[in-house]
Amino acid sequence: MSAVFQYNEEKAIAADAGGGDYITESCVVRGFIEQAKWVEASSGAKGLELTFESEHGKKANYLTLYYQKKDGSINEVGDQQIQSLMGCTGAQSLSMTNNGSAMIAPELTRKPVQLALERENYVKGNGQNGFRFQIKCIMSAKSGLTIAEYKAGKQAESAGYWAQRFAQNPQGEPPKQQATQASGQHDYSNSYVPPADDMDDTIPF
Repeated sequence: MSAVFQYNEEKAIAADAGGGDYITESCVVRGFIEQAKWVEASSGAKGLELTFESEHGKKANYLTLYYQKKDGSINEVGDQQIQSLMGCTGAQSLSMTNNGSAMIAPELTRKPVQLALERENYVKGNGQNGFRFQIKCIMSAKSGLTIAEYKAGKQAESAGYWAQRFAQNPQGEPPKQQATQASGQHDYSNSYVPPADDMDDTIPF
C-alpha cells in the first residue's frame, strides 16, 4: 500500500488560517510567475493571464493583460505591459505552447518579477461581491526598477509611489455593478519590500 499523503507540519499549521493563501489587499509584491496563459474573452479580446505567487507563498490569479481588442486592433496598454513584463524578466520572445490544459508562454514560467497590484471590487452576476487585481506597474524583482527607470538611470521610485498610494486604501473602492469575465481569488501586506539578493541571477537589471 502506497501513501497518498506525507505529513507536512507547516501545511497543517497553515490550515488554521482558513485557506488564507491568497493576496487580498492592494500591494507592491515580489514573487514568481507560476504560469502565463494565453486567453480569449467571450467578447473576442485576447490576453495573457498570469498566475502569480509571492516570495512568501501568497497567490494572485487571473491577472490578465489584454493586448488585443475584440475588433482585432492592438490594446496599447496591455501590449505595453506585456513588453514591460518581458523586459523585467529577461524574456526576448513569447511563444504559444500547449501544456496539456492550456496554451501558455513557457518563457515566463517561474520568472521572478515585482508587481504593483491594485484591488478592484465588483458585484458578480449573481449579486455577490467579488474582487480581482489590476496590474498597475511591473518592476524588476532584483532591483525594484521599472524599465523606464532603468533606462533613464533613475532610482526605484515607482514601487514606493504605489505602496504609499495603496496604503491609503488597501481594500479598494466599494464594489461596482458590472459584467465580469473571471473573478480572482487573490496579500500579503501593503508595504513595499526592498529587493533582496536571492532572486534569479538571469534577471537583466
